[in-house]
Amino acid sequence: MNFLEKIKKHSPLLILGLFFLGVCMRMPITAIPSVIKDIAQTFNVETTSLGILTTIPLLCFGLLSSVVSALAQRIGNELTIELAMILMFIGSYLRILNFSSLMIGTILVGAAITCINVLLPAIISDKLPNQIGSVTGMYNVAMTLFAAIGAYAITPITHATSWQTAVIIISIVALIAAIIWVPNLRYNQRATNESSSTDRGTNMWKNANAWWLLLFFGGQCFVFYSIVAWLPTIAMDAGLSSDNASLVAGLLQLLSMPFAFVIPVIATKMKNRQPIMLFAGIISLIGTGMMFFPVNSLVYYIFVALFLGAGTTTTFVLAMTLFGLKTKSSADTRNLSGMVQSVGYLISALGPIVVGNLYSQTHNWFASLIVIAIAAIFFTVCGVIAERKQFV
Repeated sequence: MNFLEKIKKHSPLLILGLFFLGVCMRMPITAIPSVIKDIAQTFNVETTSLGILTTIPLLCFGLLSSVVSALAQRIGNELTIELAMILMFIGSYLRILNFSSLMIGTILVGAAITCINVLLPAIISDKLPNQIGSVTGMYNVAMTLFAAIGAYAITPITHATSWQTAVIIISIVALIAAIIWVPNLRYNQRATNESSSTDRGTNMWKNANAWWLLLFFGGQCFVFYSIVAWLPTIAMDAGLSSDNASLVAGLLQLLSMPFAFVIPVIATKMKNRQPIMLFAGIISLIGTGMMFFPVNSLVYYIFVALFLGAGTTTTFVLAMTLFGLKTKSSADTRNLSGMVQSVGYLISALGPIVVGNLYSQTHNWFASLIVIAIAAIFFTVCGVIAERKQFV
């Protein structure tokens, strides 16, 4: 029987749980760049040395995605998520203690988010196969909205109290998500010996179309995390205040929220999504192109945030939706998600490092922005090629 015909029982709190997982998908990472100078001052380190705080989670996404897929096959998707949220709470809180615990905590947060990244598409296709577009859109809206809230609110909270207080609030949100997820453990399913071959699914590493999807995902994440890490600094170098730069960082997430919901719904109704790929690539290039001109205007950078947010969010939510749409079983969804995100995030981890190092060497953003523009063209081409076939 086709898995789309088998709607499995699930907790009444599944939708709410997925929403809170979306809340925790980006906020613990995207909030940090806005207070990076405060963190550096607290721990007496160079600000530039903390660029790794954005890179560490990306390395976790890349190195651990396949591990998460294998772990979930053994102990079940729902249990893996619950353990991940407990890990996120612990890791997030550790970041306020000292420099060493900041690094360890960031690794734990990265590992926890990896579990969410890999398993959410599989849980949705398994438990809610007829609602892939709408539920994916829902948790993407939660992810985008709270990434925006985190990126903006952390600065005034820090000014009023401290950056440690802001991080504690983020930690509490993770704990709330872990508590809300508990009822879903009743419906946890792990692979059985009798169905082990079915549970394992297809080997996506041997699938050419899966590789094109991987390159698309890696390229778009390269662009997104480069922008998240350095857009506030680029805006301040153009003359904006730290508060306005923080506002731009928040608007990067907030203005993209409509795309986070609409794109998955539209994608599920299309057999060929190449027009969406082209739209995302072009609008990302427009936003990147605008940054070549250091205009000291908040309104100007709000439009930069709009174009970059729309482009990068469209590509990300489309990729997360395609994991379910391009596979015929929940096991294949999990395998494709794990495979694409493992190498894809390793590619993206280079973004903040390359962009930052080019700026350090040239003392301007020209070369860095050229790299971002090339990456945008690259992911657009790979995405168009990946859409030649309906399934992987």
